[in-house]
Amino acid sequence: MRWDAVIIGSGIGGLACAGALAARGRAVAVLEQAAAPGGYLSSFRRKGFTFDAAVDCIAGLDPGGLLTRLLESLGTGDGLTPIRLDPIRVSRFPGLTVHVDACLPAYVERLCGLFPAERDGIAAFFRRAAEIYADVTGMMEAVANASPPPPATGALMRYGPLTYAELLRLDIRDRRLAAVLSDRCPFLGVSPGRASATRMVSLIMSYFCSGAFRPRGGHQQIPDRLVEGIRRRGGEVHLGRPATAIRLEGDRCDRVVTADGAEFRAREVVSNADVTETFGRLVGGDAGRAILAEIGERPLSPSFYVAYAGVRRRAAPAASSIGSFQDFDLDGLLGRYAPFAGIDPLGITIPTVEDPGLAPPGHDTCIVHELIPSGWAADWAEDRDGVLDRLLGKCERVLPGLRADLVHCEAATPATLERYTRNRRGAAYGWDQTPQIARIRHGIRNLHLAGHWAETGGGVLAAAFSGMRVAARILRGGA
Repeated sequence: MRWDAVIIGSGIGGLACAGALAARGRAVAVLEQAAAPGGYLSSFRRKGFTFDAAVDCIAGLDPGGLLTRLLESLGTGDGLTPIRLDPIRVSRFPGLTVHVDACLPAYVERLCGLFPAERDGIAAFFRRAAEIYADVTGMMEAVANASPPPPATGALMRYGPLTYAELLRLDIRDRRLAAVLSDRCPFLGVSPGRASATRMVSLIMSYFCSGAFRPRGGHQQIPDRLVEGIRRRGGEVHLGRPATAIRLEGDRCDRVVTADGAEFRAREVVSNADVTETFGRLVGGDAGRAILAEIGERPLSPSFYVAYAGVRRRAAPAASSIGSFQDFDLDGLLGRYAPFAGIDPLGITIPTVEDPGLAPPGHDTCIVHELIPSGWAADWAEDRDGVLDRLLGKCERVLPGLRADLVHCEAATPATLERYTRNRRGAAYGWDQTPQIARIRHGIRNLHLAGHWAETGGGVLAAAFSGMRVAARILRGGA
């Protein structure tokens, strides 16, 4: 048979694309090299603890949200219980701890109380942020309905060339307030002075307007239900079945070959894989090398070292998402950091605050994220125990006595993330999330890119949006 679309990779971008097509009656097949779907959105269990592999929280699970509508279109929305976080995060700075309220007006009032001289600037900044996010929601509405995208005008065009620091400087004067408003820059793995203003605002505003959520039972619930819905609509999802080649006929894809020699003939091919994987290995040959040469050497996003700790509960944490910063100079902290140094920023997720079923009674799951610059040279196996102990020691600044309460602990390095996802160097967000990300022009008429290697940027909602945008393009006949 000839599939309407063959999707390579079951990260959220690939699954969102496959789900949007399957919901509208298209015949789709998903090929995934790993044993479980979801990519960075996956979860795993150890000794009674459930750990989310890489993601803290996501937007899009509110009523009418992009992911909610996708699940509902596949008939699997009822099986998911989203938990909305409030506060979204607690950010710790020297002498200042800020709760990020789920309600935007409450958060604005909190900031005005902490920085009264900046009241007008705070209001002006969030007016600009609302304008940007209004354009973003218009685009999300279009892809949810598989309708043509709105014209590229308005706030996204005005602020698109700016870094997030440049956007802040339009309204904010207090460097401490600028740091507080930049507390989620680690969610894109880049400093305020390099982060795309529109991508950073889209992430922040999505948590206020849609909500910051975790699914009860762990993030794995989302890819599992998408797979269930795709199969329910007649699609196929093949786990542990890696694609090995994309065969071309002229300037079009003809079929995808898997490691076991099977061939999936396709009208359209969607790659949710790393760009080098897609063109260097799967397309391959002179055509693939020429495309990679045209793309050039774009900078990759950082990766993470992630510690997964099961601990005895000593006291209730202040929040389930905590950011710790030893300085208000986030450009310095995020732009020139050496991993595991004492002053580096730290992210801690304790999902059992809202979802106690992820751990045995009287225990918590604690996930600690340390950013690792792309290309950071380390022999992770050689100093595995020492690195983990240094990270847990840093974590004790926020959670005193953590190491004494450990029941289980293991870690994922950038090499681990690369092995499971095939993202080069374990890149957490694909390309570096700067304003310069642009669509890759490759000349293969029916080959589409989805996920965080596409031009929409990193993060779960952005990657899902990219996949649904590809689906909308295919449903419109490739327009």
